[in-house]
Amino acid sequence: MEISERTAWFSVLTNLTLVAIKSALAFLSGSLAIRADAIHSLSDVVSSGIILVGIKISHRPARGFPYGLYKVENLVSLVTALFILYAGYEICVEVFTGAPPPPSLISIAAVGIGFTLLITWLFSRYELRVGKETGSPSLVADAQHIRSDMLSSIVILVSLLGSATGMHLDRYAALIVVAFIARTALSLLLDSVRVLLDASLDNESLNRIREIVLADPRVGKIRELRGRNAGRYKFVELDLSLHVKELEKGHRITEEIAKNVKHEISNVDRVLIHYQPAPRKQLTLGIPLNEDQVTVSDHFGEAPFFRLLSFTLKNGELIAEHVLRNPYQQEEKAKGIKVAKWLLKQGLDVLIVRHDQAGKGPSYVLDNAGAEVLVTQETDAKKALADIGDKFRSAIT
Repeated sequence: MEISERTAWFSVLTNLTLVAIKSALAFLSGSLAIRADAIHSLSDVVSSGIILVGIKISHRPARGFPYGLYKVENLVSLVTALFILYAGYEICVEVFTGAPPPPSLISIAAVGIGFTLLITWLFSRYELRVGKETGSPSLVADAQHIRSDMLSSIVILVSLLGSATGMHLDRYAALIVVAFIARTALSLLLDSVRVLLDASLDNESLNRIREIVLADPRVGKIRELRGRNAGRYKFVELDLSLHVKELEKGHRITEEIAKNVKHEISNVDRVLIHYQPAPRKQLTLGIPLNEDQVTVSDHFGEAPFFRLLSFTLKNGELIAEHVLRNPYQQEEKAKGIKVAKWLLKQGLDVLIVRHDQAGKGPSYVLDNAGAEVLVTQETDAKKALADIGDKFRSAIT
């Protein structure tokens, strides 16, 4: 039994306990208000039962529902919000229109109501924490509902204290309680309706997804990003431009991106990615340099500098040239892989090196991104770059 289901059962038992305590207090004191509150708590048992049913159903596979029955929890949350509104209505009716006789055994009743307040407060905090941890909207809704019980019990407690002192504060306290109940219920109603109507994920989640995707150097740009909720789960759709030529590599990249999104963001059920090769208008060459920035470095990860040149594919015109210091030269571990990813972020298409990188980490990173690695025997960087072909010789100085 998972924690959300176990908590739902715990909610049913807690509400049954509250019903028993309030019924006993109503019998002893003769208070109509406490009796109404016991009936109110009985409605919570029904509400908690609905929560449990929602959690049970949401996990069942259904042939006619390929995206799952996750939204059952949102339907349950919607129903629970209506229960909260009804609780507010009960309080209004009891406080404003009821005329119960003065209760007896006020001290016992007050202590009893205080005890139910403690139970309600402790359990609502526990259920709310579990609901947020598991991402269950129905548990969050039930926790809010139980908190509304706590407010109604406060009204009853104020009423009892008022009866003991001759003060009548019931109407003022009820107004505050009903305002809290209305606010909670409307919030839950709006959240439930948004999910049921497939409203977008919140901006924080979308921005985090965007950061995760764009952190991959093989991604050219995000053409479209959409996301929605269903119960506690999230569904994400992406349309990407990737720096790849081969279909198999593109499929592998999308699988890795989907895995990263699911790992970084909780309760993501599915990530659907469409992709297409990013249109290329230029070619960027890179070569590792020694400290003199003239000769080719024998090392890759430990090279002090990298020279990058960008050419137009149309006529081979040199459009940009940079000499960049290697930011990972002093790294202790995986410096080659880090340098490869860094170069890909600079737009690298072709890497020219002195030694074959086959079988090494950087080679896998570059190959997965569709970058080509060429080996040169030249030690002079200009000559090495000139060796790539006649198309670019005239642009190298």
